[in-house]
Amino acid sequence: MRAEPTGYLIIGRFAKQLWLLVLLLLSFSVCADETFERVSVVDPYLELRTGPGRGYPITTIAERGESVEILGRRTDWFKVRTARGKEGWVVREQMERTLTEAGVKTTFRDVLVEDYLRRRVEFGFAYGQFESDPILTAHIGYRLHDNFLAELALSQVPGDFSSTSLFYASIVSQPYPDSDWSPFFSLGYGKFNNKPKATLVSAIETNADLANAGLGVRYYLTRRFVARFEFKQHVTLIDFNRTDSFKEWSLGISAFF
Repeated sequence: MRAEPTGYLIIGRFAKQLWLLVLLLLSFSVCADETFERVSVVDPYLELRTGPGRGYPITTIAERGESVEILGRRTDWFKVRTARGKEGWVVREQMERTLTEAGVKTTFRDVLVEDYLRRRVEFGFAYGQFESDPILTAHIGYRLHDNFLAELALSQVPGDFSSTSLFYASIVSQPYPDSDWSPFFSLGYGKFNNKPKATLVSAIETNADLANAGLGVRYYLTRRFVARFEFKQHVTLIDFNRTDSFKEWSLGISAFF
């Protein structure tokens, strides 16, 4: 008879699935619009670095009078492409000394709450209580609509007598998406695994389907970070005659892109 997979193998498979789905969701966030804003260099040159930070090396420059395309932004760094097809990252300080195609000085607004309201991908961690045990959760979400997000979550509960893992997908509804205080509720479905400690006699590992409902609130903190408080009710569907329920409280922080 083939042995059942251990809890560690199941957690490993869940982690692998979550990583693959993270890559898939991130790919959805790539903008399909190929029309980029162009600016002209006024300084003697723009320094293009390999990444968004002063610790990254300078690989090329754009000279005065050259036109560059703005491909994207990460906080105060802008990814640009020169007329020669070279790409790199330029600090905001230099970009604000360029000129628009109309010959006007270029300005850029700060990262504000509007960026949060237009976010596509959100990734974060939360810590809380799963009944009387601690729980750590990693989650990633993709904004489907102003009022709806799709989320994937992987949780680990290191209890005194057993370790529990949860892996589930959720639909999250936000009735007031245009507010920095944003209440939400969620419905999810996934898998539950509970593995008793080896010291327990006659303990049986439990694998079951999982359903949950959650209620919480998000609060926009600053720049690209959001705080999140949530209560969840989990129900495990062990067999036709048995279900177990668990309460979870958690507090976490997320970054959005």
